[in-house]
Amino acid sequence: MLEESQLIVPLLIAIFVVNLITMILVIVSMKKKSDGQVKKAAAQVAAASQTKVSAVTGIVFCRNCGNQYDSTLNKCPKC
Repeated sequence: MLEESQLIVPLLIAIFVVNLITMILVIVSMKKKSDGQVKKAAAQVAAASQTKVSAVTGIVFCRNCGNQYDSTLNKCPKC
């Protein structure tokens, strides 16, 4: 009976250490995964913003004369 009670404390400590190591490994792997997702999302946003800037075309009105012209032009062709 005395031998069993002497084994319980070291076994509990061993279980605690194993659980602590497992928890640390899980947290580290989750952090790496979330960092990768953040970088991927940032790259997607950057790519989408570049696409939107280059894809925006249309008709605009000149502030001086009111003439309509293509938005890809820098200034009104009539002014």
